[in-house]
Amino acid sequence: MKDVRGKVALVTGGAYGMGLLWCERFAADGAKIVIWDISEANLERAMKDLERRGVKVWGHIADVSKPDVVREKAAVVQRETGGVDVLVNNAGIVHSGPFLETSDAQLAATIDVDLKGIMWCTKAFLPRMLERNKGHIINIASLAGYVGVPRMPAYSAAKWGAIGLTESIRLEVTKVLRKKGVKFTVVCPSFVDTGMFAGAKPPRLTRLLRPKDVVDVSYEAFKQDKYVVNMPWLTQVTPLLKGLLPYQAVDIVTDLFGASDPMREWRDERR
Repeated sequence: MKDVRGKVALVTGGAYGMGLLWCERFAADGAKIVIWDISEANLERAMKDLERRGVKVWGHIADVSKPDVVREKAAVVQRETGGVDVLVNNAGIVHSGPFLETSDAQLAATIDVDLKGIMWCTKAFLPRMLERNKGHIINIASLAGYVGVPRMPAYSAAKWGAIGLTESIRLEVTKVLRKKGVKFTVVCPSFVDTGMFAGAKPPRLTRLLRPKDVVDVSYEAFKQDKYVVNMPWLTQVTPLLKGLLPYQAVDIVTDLFGASDPMREWRDERR
């Protein structure tokens, strides 16, 4: 089991929702916290709350979709903290709507934040981990990284990309560079009740996941160096079904579970 006491954990999108829960979990085990977020009000509130608990915390307004900003802020964090031991790529956005009715800007922003943001942040903080042969990167993906979800094509594309990106970098680090001390975890939950997926209809026999449950399970997986976290149970069998069944059969299973159009009544209730 990992011991994070005295370690530095950076969480993107860490001032609100699941990101803040990640900060609280690390802080409870004695880690120092760096929060990146785009909301100044939420960042100030989160930092004050953690500081009242005696947590050492740094905060920065940072748009992870912009590589120049990420590099600049990462350099500041390096000077402030001495380096990041754990990176949680949590920042994300979603927009739901028919593909042809979704604006170019909405499609691009989703890819820029949900996929490129992971890429830029990993590129900024991985070098020090490689130098020390120690560190952990946690990427928040989704069930949508295994199956295409109607009405959210860019989000699905970004989460598929997040899984593939994590796999590629993990293999490069561990097999090519042989840095066995740098670990990776990719988290793939179904719909989480953060307000980000209000109105979404989970597949039959499942429910909207509680943010705390997702973070608690994922955090324990991180401490045990587990690579993939799939939840709930349906997410665990989805990759197997897709690998074994022809796509026509997968479509039938999707219909049976009522998952053919889960975002029809979507609305974003965050913040």
